[in-house]
Order: sequence, then C-alpha cells, then structure tokens
Amino acid sequence: MKSEHRNVNDGKSRVAILLSGFASLGGWFFGYDQGVTGGIVVMSSFKNDFCIGVYANESICDLSVNGLPSGYRQFLIFFTLFYNIGCFLGAFVISSFIAERFGRRAIIFTSSVLFIIGTSMVIFPPGGSKKLMILILIGRIVEGTGVGCSSYSCPLYASEIAPTHLRGMLSGFMQMTIVLGLFAANLVNYFLQNHKWGWRLSNGIILIAPLIVMLGIFCCPETPRWLYKNKGRQSAEQSLKSIRKVENVDVELDAIADVIRTEERNLSFRQLFTIKKVRQRLGIGVGVHVLSQTTGINPVLVFGGIIFESIIGNGIISLLILSGAIMLSTIPALFLFDRIGRRKLLLICGLGMIIGHLLSATVFLTGCHQQIQTIQNETLIEKETIVCARTSGMLMLIFTVIFVVCFAISWGPISWIYAAEIFPLNVRSRSVSITTGSNWFTGIFLSYILELINPLGIHGVFYLFSAFTFLGVVFVYLFCPETKGVLLEDIENVFDDFQWKNRRIIKFFRKFCHRNIVQTAL
Repeated sequence: MKSEHRNVNDGKSRVAILLSGFASLGGWFFGYDQGVTGGIVVMSSFKNDFCIGVYANESICDLSVNGLPSGYRQFLIFFTLFYNIGCFLGAFVISSFIAERFGRRAIIFTSSVLFIIGTSMVIFPPGGSKKLMILILIGRIVEGTGVGCSSYSCPLYASEIAPTHLRGMLSGFMQMTIVLGLFAANLVNYFLQNHKWGWRLSNGIILIAPLIVMLGIFCCPETPRWLYKNKGRQSAEQSLKSIRKVENVDVELDAIADVIRTEERNLSFRQLFTIKKVRQRLGIGVGVHVLSQTTGINPVLVFGGIIFESIIGNGIISLLILSGAIMLSTIPALFLFDRIGRRKLLLICGLGMIIGHLLSATVFLTGCHQQIQTIQNETLIEKETIVCARTSGMLMLIFTVIFVVCFAISWGPISWIYAAEIFPLNVRSRSVSITTGSNWFTGIFLSYILELINPLGIHGVFYLFSAFTFLGVVFVYLFCPETKGVLLEDIENVFDDFQWKNRRIIKFFRKFCHRNIVQTAL
C-alpha cells in the first residue's frame, strides 16, 4: 500500500473526542426511537389506543403475532414503514444538500429540529381514531427524517475532525450513543409498561437529547475539510488548530489541499455512477449498508417484543436483555476498530452472527409449535398461537443475544464508519447520502417482515437472515479492503492496491477451473 502523507501532527485528541461525543448525541435519539418502538407495541396503553376499540377486543389484541387482527398488524407495519421512509428521505434527499451547502453542523441541527416536530406529532394526538392514526403515521415520517439526517451527519462530522489513529473509535461514537439510547428506551419501557400513558411518556422522554444538540451544535467548530473546500485555507486552519490544540497543522492542511487540487470539481449525481472508481466505491458502500440491514438487526429489535412475547411470555424483558447485551459489547468495540481493523471484525463477527441465527431458528423449529386457541367473546373465534417449551424459549433468547453482540462489535458501527471514510472529498457528501439512504431504503422492505412470519414461520425468517448474513461475509471478503490507520486523503491508494480477483479463494477456484478445462481438452 502506498501512502503520501506520513508526518501528520495529530496534536491532542481531547477536543476531537469531546466534539465527536457531542455530535454523536444524534445517535441517542436514533437508538432510543428504535428501542422504544419494540417495547411500546406490546404495552397495554398502545393496544388500548390503536387496537382495542378500533380493530378488535382485548382478548384478540393480546394474541401472538399470527393471531392479531389484520388491520392492526398492518398499522404496526406502517408504524415502522413510515419511519423508515422518513429515514430514507432524510439521509438521501435532504442531508447531502444541506451538508454540502451549509456545512456539517447545519445538518446535525436540522436533524434535531425534524425529530422534535415528528415526535410531538406522534405522542400528542389521542388514540382510538383511524383518522388520527393517519396523523401519527405522518409524524413518524417527519420523526424518521430527523433520524435519517442524524445517521448521515454524525459519522461524517466525526470522520472529518478525527485524528487518523482515532478515526474508527470517534466515528463509532454514534454507535455507542445508539446502543445507550436503545438500552435506555427499553429500561424506560420496563418501568412505564403498566402506566396508562406508558407508550407516550416513553416516546416523549427522548426529546431532551435533540434539544441539547440544537442548543450546542453551533458552539462546535465546522470540519476543516468542509471549510477548506468552501471558505479557504485560513478558515480550515483556524478550525484545525482549535481541534488539534497545536499551532503546526500545515502537513494535514497540505494533505487536504493536495486532494482538493488534484480532484475534479464536485461531481454531479449522474457522474457518481458514470466514473468507474466512484461507481465501484458506491457499490461497496451501498453493499455494506444493505447487508448490515439484511442481517435482521432492526426486525429483531423492533418486532422482537412481539416475537418474544409469544415465545417466552415477556417481550419487554427480552428486549431489555438484548439491548443491555448490545450496550455492554459496544463499549469494548470502540477500541477494536483501530486495533483489529474494520475488515477482520466484519468477517469474524459475521460468522458469529450466522451461528446465532442458525441456532435460534433450529431451537424454535424443534422446541416450539403452533396450536389453535378458541376465544369466545360475543363470537367464536379460532386463532393460532405459539407454544414453546421454557428451555427452548430461553435458548432462543440466548442465541439471539449472541447475534446482537456480534453485530454490535462489527456490522452495527462499522457500516457507518466504513461508508463515511472510503470516498474522496469531492464526492463524499453525495456518496454518504446515497449509502446511508440505501440503509433506510432496505429498512422499508424489512418493515414487512411481520407478514413473512405467517408463511415462513419464525424459524424460517431467522434462517433467511442467516443466509443474508453469509452473503455479507462473502461480500466483505471479496470487495472491502482494510482502512484502519489510513489518512482519509490516502484511502484512494488502498482501493487501488486491493483487487477482488486476488483473494485466495478466487485464485483457488480459477486454478481449479483452469486445471479441469485443460484436463477436459486433453
């Protein structure tokens, strides 16, 4: 691997760490919203507002996922679907425009404003009316738009202010705040699960985080890379000095300047797909994000409450255990990105995720079964329910914990880190918006995972996720080079030196096929 900029003075890391930590608070309401949704859908207060009296009576609304009224099950899908649509719009449509024209801080501010508006639209309207449910779903779009903007802006801001040796850790701060928010949400859900306003209070508490970000983000410096490109070297120098806490930042400024001078002007959206090296990089960034989603992490966390409510009888406790495992495993993960490397973690932990899914599915297949439950309440209704041996339910939860721990150490944070650092400066903003948007676009389709449980069974869905995770491991092995310890301006060289056709397994198969062809010819 070639490297052109070796004597960069990283200065003191304290300010960069504090700035990245503050900016990553956007991940807090990202994770909190994800966590709170999985728990509130099994709360009686949520069922009272959106199921009982609207679609069915209490007996039917308390059934397992297969037995829920189709209209209510559709609302649950829309509750997640509209959120993911908003996330896609925020990440793909809004973020790049604001970040490129007004700066990285502006998009972080925007994400907070949108999240506050959207969450208010969700929690304040009363329940019991299909018309008001439509307003709540619109609020979910706005709420999701804020989250989509934050998922784009936080790792981008951190990657552009971080010293090279800490870039993985600081870019991964967002994942830390995501999992802290996730755990906090499930903890709040646990204490408020029986409150008559439980789901509304759980949702509303998170408004504290975006308010703090709104008030404080413009006290933070803009990133030197954006400033150099848009306002010149002097502005970038002032910002870099305030971040590094050293006077001599010429080498890093020269590195940024070299890239800006040698790169073309900002490419159009169409050019991103016509220039080969940019198109290849986009394919890798999109691939990592899409395959991160298809591991099944969001369905496990969002619909896990409903699924484990059916399996072990307590969905909120199950989600609390899962989110706690994610939080505890993310802390050491922050120190692994820049030691072990992105690529190795994706490969090793990807195999762990596959094993977790396979074991969960197999336990469900062998230890659980469906039975017909008859409910007599005004009319006679037969509904399918899931019955699992207690040991099987606990084992399934344990193996799901293995999956989420491996995800938290690798694919969870690294998909955001990797896609934020692999692009040249002149295309970074647009490219990150596309890759981040692809993450949420995939989430739109995965919102319908509840509808797959009926034809495939819970075990079939977990087997499906294990297959997608395997594809992810293969993808990383073939196409994703290591980027740890490389200056952002030098990552271009890493990709030039990394060719998928040079992977050992590819060489083996090429030799094997060539040998067979020769033997056949003889």
